[in-house]
Amino acid sequence: MENILKFRLLDNSILFSLFVLELILSVGLFLNLIKIFYDIYSSYPNINEIIKHLINNALSMFILIEIIKSINDYIYYKRIRISVVLDVSIIILLRELVLGLYQHTISESFAIMITGIIFIMIIARAITIKFSPNNYNKAGV
Repeated sequence: MENILKFRLLDNSILFSLFVLELILSVGLFLNLIKIFYDIYSSYPNINEIIKHLINNALSMFILIEIIKSINDYIYYKRIRISVVLDVSIIILLRELVLGLYQHTISESFAIMITGIIFIMIIARAITIKFSPNNYNKAGV
């Protein structure tokens, strides 16, 4: 009986911590949206700066959305799905690739390497869709 109470206390504290983390990330998502408008306003005459800020902040928002989604999935399913982890990784690599190519700060070989890694991750993502269980239950089994 005592072990069950300890497990429930641990489980509830993990869920509470994740809920607080999700709230903090949601506030960060909202602040990132405000930052987009501020960056557009502050760099108005320079169209290249506006585009750079839009690309950087928009892709950062997608990363935050995917991380919030993975926290929600853990709270609901009691496990982290590999497809969500792959989604976050693909978006992070795509962000770095797009920013590096736009700002001309990465080499050709590095861009090809990142593209190959993204391609492998997309194949792995397709495999996780093909072989995922049809129904998720609350126990996460």
